Amino acid sequence: MQITKVHIKGFRNFDDVWIYAGNPSLLIGPNDSGKTNFLTTLRLLFDRSYSDMDLDLLDSDYNIYSKAQTVEITAFMENVTEDCLRSVFDGKIKDGNLILQYRKSKESEYELSAGFSDETMVPLQSRTYLRRLNMQYVNTNRDLFSFLRHERKRLLEISRSKLTQEQVKNDEKLRNQIQQGLDVINSEINDLTSISMALESVNDQLQQLSIGNEDQRVRFIASNSDAERLLQNISLAATSGQDYLTIGGDGRNNQIFIATWIAEQKILNEKDHVTFYAIEEPEAHLHPHQQRKLAEYLSSFTDSQVFLTTHSPHIAENFATKQIIRLYQKNKITEASSQQPGSKSNPYIDLGYRLNVMSAEVLFSSGVFLVEGVSEVMLFKALAQELSLDLDRFNISILAVEGVGFKPYIHLLDELSIPWVLRTDNDVFSKNNESYYAGISRALGILEEFGEAFDGDSYIEPWSSTRIPDAAKQKNKMICKKLQDKNIYLSNEDLENDLARSPIGKDLKEYYKVRRVNQVVKKMQQRKAENMFQFLSERQKCLKKLNQSDIVAPLRKLREMVQERMHPQNDNKAHF
Repeated sequence: MQITKVHIKGFRNFDDVWIYAGNPSLLIGPNDSGKTNFLTTLRLLFDRSYSDMDLDLLDSDYNIYSKAQTVEITAFMENVTEDCLRSVFDGKIKDGNLILQYRKSKESEYELSAGFSDETMVPLQSRTYLRRLNMQYVNTNRDLFSFLRHERKRLLEISRSKLTQEQVKNDEKLRNQIQQGLDVINSEINDLTSISMALESVNDQLQQLSIGNEDQRVRFIASNSDAERLLQNISLAATSGQDYLTIGGDGRNNQIFIATWIAEQKILNEKDHVTFYAIEEPEAHLHPHQQRKLAEYLSSFTDSQVFLTTHSPHIAENFATKQIIRLYQKNKITEASSQQPGSKSNPYIDLGYRLNVMSAEVLFSSGVFLVEGVSEVMLFKALAQELSLDLDRFNISILAVEGVGFKPYIHLLDELSIPWVLRTDNDVFSKNNESYYAGISRALGILEEFGEAFDGDSYIEPWSSTRIPDAAKQKNKMICKKLQDKNIYLSNEDLENDLARSPIGKDLKEYYKVRRVNQVVKKMQQRKAENMFQFLSERQKCLKKLNQSDIVAPLRKLREMVQERMHPQNDNKAHF
């Protein structure tokens, strides 16, 4: 069985959204985008620990922006072939399809219904189906020792219930041996000189306090002198060789918690019920390698469906696009970007975000600025800082597409509904004695790839002379302006030439100790990233002079796109 999609209406920050799920499913998105709220919708339908009081929603659970009066959560399941589910949902399953719905209006009691289509939905009189179909949920507040206190006795009892007769006899024999050992230990404890001297004084004082104490004597014993009680109160410890280690590191505790929890799920695994799992932020306190390993383990420890939430690009980079559910806010309402089961995955997409962790970072962004190389990344980050554009506040990432090209990233960003702009060079390229604008060709190729129409004549006659014809220059200028409407920004030539001819041209000449523009360009194009880093280290403040330059235009546009998506009715936009 697998949940393939969930329809949420009116619940918390969800207005009316469809979310498509894979197995496993990774939920990503900024803080407060609705990841936990989505898992809560599943818990309302499938969590056995939820009481009727939990299902009786508060007014704050209804979406305030749409003034919702009703909450409706519908889970669509496929491949429901388990006998235990067929028995409990008798007649409500067809061709392996099952729909389960929770509905609650402010003025009425909650309702549960099931069926295999909209027309066959019938009310359920109780939640008895949870004995056969349920979810296990682990939130972010993972207290290892509290968990062990609550679960160890249950875990031991479950393990004992699965023992064979011979194993029970062996355990009983060992338990008796443990008890004999405890008796010997308790006897020997009181033979210690320090303890016997202390006890002699204590017993003397007791006899003086009351005659009733004359026939009683106190002794020191091990904290658990009864073998059964000892086994019920065992503690967890790590060992190295024969030595015991203190368990105290948060990262290790997180791993032990998850390992213990999974062990319990495996022991509980029975064919008479179906359980799926939801785990929030497994990466807590772990370094990148262990984040990736734990996420891999969690997504494969069971054949059942697993939902994970994360803020870690180290985890996200290892999931296929069809397994990712990206939640984001649009005008304070949560929207979802997720791939429908069965839809064909574009190979560009999977290539795009698997390249490195930095590219995986864009999955968590509200907007992405695509540039050609590392030198552009350094420049635009410094430029944003000098112009008081807080990229982190707007959740904007700047990404170099080096060697990969723009198309894979645009495929990925469009698939996940992430706004983007790009800036690319527009240098002149020559082939077969003909020259043309390489940037124009690249930009139009991007539009063609994504089926975007270009409003205007895009053809520029190639030229054979060393000098660019005036007609070509005018046409280039017109096309570049129109491309900005498609969020594509072209250099006049390339970044180095644009900067050398910008308001910071004088600063560049002084820094490189040259007089002419072409000398500045030549210097900057040698070891581009290293040169940019050194220049910014000494002269970053001069970037304020670019405030009115076209170089800033992509940053301005992306900031407006992000703000418009978040607060489209806000007239008090931040300016820089």
